[in-house]
Amino acid sequence: MPSLYDTTIPPFIRNLKTLSSLLKKGLQHTSNEESTLLASRLIEDMKPLPYQIQRISDTAKGVAVRVAKVPTEAWADDETTFEQLQARIAKTIAFLEKIDPKSMDGEDEMVEFFGTQLKAKDYVLNVAVPNFYFHYVTAYGLLRKEGVPIGKQDYLGNKNI
Repeated sequence: MPSLYDTTIPPFIRNLKTLSSLLKKGLQHTSNEESTLLASRLIEDMKPLPYQIQRISDTAKGVAVRVAKVPTEAWADDETTFEQLQARIAKTIAFLEKIDPKSMDGEDEMVEFFGTQLKAKDYVLNVAVPNFYFHYVTAYGLLRKEGVPIGKQDYLGNKNI
């Protein structure tokens, strides 16, 4: 099995970079009129695009804090523009790029997640990774719903985006 670091940090960074590119395409599609995309929801009781980006960011940062034991940083969830969302993505990538791979070697070490104690491996595989991709695919779906011309290869990051 790949290490917890290899399972999370490099794929998270790659997907955050892809997400940044998807947002750029979204903004181009709307001719810089970002309000429609920012307010987009799949259904009324779901949160809009900025929330999805914030949760992707917080999930990735949470892995670093809980598993790699890096000091946490409080980031306000106050992004209201594409520029601010791009800055949040860039800040998350920079945060993740500082992680020492060896700091995540303790698969059986206990981590706390909202008052629950889990083995680091269980937290990564059953909470963090699914949550990251849930919000990632939701952000992608919101862009598609609003007609942004992206497809599976864009989502996977296999296209020049």
